[in-house]
Amino acid sequence: MIVKKISFATPLETLKDIKDDNIDVFVELEDGYSYTIVVATEQNLITQMNNSKKDFIEAGCPFVIVKELRKNIIKDAVQSYAEGNAYWLKLNHLSAEFDISVLDKMIEKMNKDND
Repeated sequence: MIVKKISFATPLETLKDIKDDNIDVFVELEDGYSYTIVVATEQNLITQMNNSKKDFIEAGCPFVIVKELRKNIIKDAVQSYAEGNAYWLKLNHLSAEFDISVLDKMIEKMNKDND
C-alpha cells in the first residue's frame, strides 16, 4: 500500500533527544484512511523500563521501533509497515480496539481447525 502522507503530533525539531524519545505519527494511505501509531527509539524503551523500575515494557499498544526519530527513518519504517496491504500498520493501529471476546473466538476457531 502506498503511504500518501506522514505527519507528527509534535514537530521533530522540538524533541530533546532523537535517540531517546517516542512520538505519535499519523499515516495516511492511498485508500484515504489514516492511522495513528507510536514510533519509539530503542533507547526510549530502556528509559521507560528504568523509569518504571521494571526489566520489561509493560503490555500496551505496540511501538514501531527505530534507532533515531528522523523523518527519513520513520518514513522507511512506516513504508515497511504499509507493505502487504498495510497488514502490520493496520494491526498496530487497531490493537487497542480488539475486544478480548473476538480474540478468544479466533483462538477457539484455530483450535477447532487444528483438531
